[in-house]
Amino acid sequence: MAGGTGVRQRTSTRRGRLATAAAVAALALALAAGCAGPVRFPETPLAATPSDAGILRTYDTDADGQANYFTTENADGRIVRIGYDTARDGRPDSFVNLDDIAAADCRHVVIILDGIGYETVRAYQEGGGLRLFHPPAPVVSTFPAMTDIALADVFQSTRCYGMEAVYFDHATNRLMGGDGDYLSMKNESWARHTDYRAATIVDPLAYLFPDHYFKQELADVRALFERRDRSLLVAYLVSTAGLGTKDMADGQRRVLDAIDRLAGELVWRTRGLVKLTLLSDHGHALVRCQWVDFRKFLAEKGWNVRDRLDGPRDVVPIEYGLVTYASYATRDRAGLAATLVEHEGVDVVAWVEGDAVAVASADGKALIERRGSRYRYRAASGDPLRLKSIVEQATSAGNVFDADGFADDRAWLRLTSAHDYPDALDRLWRAFHGQTENVPDVLASLKLGYDAGLASRAWRFPDGASTHGDLTRRGSLAFIMSTTRPIAPEWGPLRARDLAGILDDLTGRPWPPPRKDQP
Repeated sequence: MAGGTGVRQRTSTRRGRLATAAAVAALALALAAGCAGPVRFPETPLAATPSDAGILRTYDTDADGQANYFTTENADGRIVRIGYDTARDGRPDSFVNLDDIAAADCRHVVIILDGIGYETVRAYQEGGGLRLFHPPAPVVSTFPAMTDIALADVFQSTRCYGMEAVYFDHATNRLMGGDGDYLSMKNESWARHTDYRAATIVDPLAYLFPDHYFKQELADVRALFERRDRSLLVAYLVSTAGLGTKDMADGQRRVLDAIDRLAGELVWRTRGLVKLTLLSDHGHALVRCQWVDFRKFLAEKGWNVRDRLDGPRDVVPIEYGLVTYASYATRDRAGLAATLVEHEGVDVVAWVEGDAVAVASADGKALIERRGSRYRYRAASGDPLRLKSIVEQATSAGNVFDADGFADDRAWLRLTSAHDYPDALDRLWRAFHGQTENVPDVLASLKLGYDAGLASRAWRFPDGASTHGDLTRRGSLAFIMSTTRPIAPEWGPLRARDLAGILDDLTGRPWPPPRKDQP
């Protein structure tokens, strides 16, 4: 491979490797010591019986074999009343109606679960879990569906340098960033608005030993809550992504089981004087993926795979995590896109072409054009985003598209919220316009079952791993749900950047929270 990496990236990577080695050396001691059970609420009730008020569940919270705590579900299956046995006779005699407690009188806990998708949470609640919460609402993530750029939207924080911790700087014609930037959180300004975010050195370990670090994160959040020194506690959990990557749906169910118990414990201990909101940054493929060696593929197709751009056939892969998208710097955008769509693992490729964003797949090419706050999808050949039928139906219904074929930004969101590529026009446009400070020349969304990124990341998961980043619904739909109130239907379909106003309303506090000196 011609060219050389930038000094900054080599130095950052070397520091990151040293820090990782130190953390791995300490890991054996940490795992040997273990961590105390982070949640002390019973895993299951002693009994569940119908009552006049609804389903009554009884719990033994002090392990003496007798019920001393009670929850009542309404007709919708949501827990609306809790009861306590103060007479110690096994029957409730002191009650709290949860919806009667004003949010202003409660502490509020916001927990961000990395990589837990909407469909997973909806199915879990429909199966009987998270009954303290109102139903989840789907939230369309960014494209790529990545933590830092999605949470930059949620927290309305400083834009990220790049889509990941490594990016291509066209001004210096080299790759920038690396492990040092990741560890110093240079690309995640949003984290400094949280009260809890584990040290970044935990992140790679949380993918290798996710159960251990998930327990540790829960214990840390619980301890922070018990300090009783803040009315709003915002916590981000990275280990939930590790559980999804390693154990897929089973891992995510363990996450929701524990979060359900934690919510139950906090409500029980405070006599209902806490409101909770859960949300995520993106979804997950939840299938094992085959890693694609795009460097080899492009070299075989006649491209010069390098670390800088000098000639028209040069291409720089921008690689860091193990993800279901791929990004590149090149001077021949259309030519590279044409090559990429030949790969069996590539679904859709996008690049800027004149004043439009071009989109191509094996099914043809289209242009995404913007006029003010309105978009037009103009297929040159085929239908790469599979939007023609939606456009035809909306055109027949009238009052959506103007005479030139443009429709309002939010109209496109409504029209495509249930589509396999939700909100694709806005997400693809933003990927090249204002989402990050440094923008790739070409972005490829991969098909289900394929991933890309650094070979060293793929080596850690020789049997494949679940991951995220692509344009499709499965990996793109995040969620939000709360015990405070349902997500108001007038909001309509939601994007990550819509959550600031919703969180301001749900928590009763200004959102985003004030920036902390330390995350």
